[in-house]
Amino acid sequence: MKKIKNEKKGFFAFIPLWALILFGLGGIAFAIELISKRSVALSDFITNTTGKFFRALLSYSTYIFPFSVAEMLLWFSPVLVGIIIFLAVKYASRSWKAFSRFVSGFLALCVTVYSLFIFTMGTAYYGTGFIGKMGLERKTISEEELYETAVVIAQRAAELKDEIMYPEGTYSSMPYTFFEMSKKINEAYDVVCEKFDGIDDIETRVKPVILSPLWTYTHISGVYSFFTGEANVNTNYPDFVMASSAAHEMAHQRGIVTEDEANFVAFLVCTESDDPYLRYAGYMDMLNTFMMEIAASSSELYSKLYSSMPSELQGEFASYSAFFDKYRENVAADVSDAVNNTYIENHNQPAGVKTYGLVVELVAAYMAQTD
Repeated sequence: MKKIKNEKKGFFAFIPLWALILFGLGGIAFAIELISKRSVALSDFITNTTGKFFRALLSYSTYIFPFSVAEMLLWFSPVLVGIIIFLAVKYASRSWKAFSRFVSGFLALCVTVYSLFIFTMGTAYYGTGFIGKMGLERKTISEEELYETAVVIAQRAAELKDEIMYPEGTYSSMPYTFFEMSKKINEAYDVVCEKFDGIDDIETRVKPVILSPLWTYTHISGVYSFFTGEANVNTNYPDFVMASSAAHEMAHQRGIVTEDEANFVAFLVCTESDDPYLRYAGYMDMLNTFMMEIAASSSELYSKLYSSMPSELQGEFASYSAFFDKYRENVAADVSDAVNNTYIENHNQPAGVKTYGLVVELVAAYMAQTD
């Protein structure tokens, strides 16, 4: 006798049980996000428990790969889209029940990505934050304070210039490989984690982006992919920017979510390193941020600051500007900036992309407190 296939009936004929479970998890994640926006205690609890666990788990899971898993997924996204369309057509041709199960399963996976975001870093945007944990008071700084802090940073960078290699006609050169840089930054993080609370003490690896030259048109020097736990860095930028950007993205890996705090932690990590080039990179990248803020408020102070620098530092910035000319104005940068601005604004950073520049307030306050 021919066996009759046991088909599911009722509600589960349209939505599989595993999909319902994932939808339920998504509902819990959504409720946690809503409550976290109003409860610092819950935000901190999730960030320091499930967030810390999943950030470490994902980072360690992709650690073994020297390349960026997130970038590979992006490369193969057209193939994945093609497979999804093929399967959708296949199941639709069978029956509406089969098609419904496929669609509900696909949507459940999308919801899972959202849940993963909430349980890794999504709640941290509404918590105490690193600055709150270290007790640093944020305040608006005057034009003069901005300039005076920049002068000190320039002096500290200048003190290191004799230990830095400057190939003729270009910017400074990092004296080791990309992955050696990653190891040195991890060692610097060990030092900072001992001095300050609020940073996950884990061992991670920075991933170089293969398509960095093309990626530079977006003006993005690095990105943290929460779903793979990877700190991805654009290797096309000058070495001092690349090193500082690596420390910035590694800060996101360690639970520092806002852009100004990630910039601040990157500054701390680089300048706490026992490696001369990392210290130099930390000071130079921060000096570049201060110079942009000063230029926006006073061309006179900007000229005064620039002219006071030794020729090596002037050459560094001149070379950086010449490098960036090729990428300065383009549609990709406009689109990227708009998308990034929207994301940042929607995650408790009302200044949008200007949040990156707010790090000057933190650095000025920190240097005034420690010097």
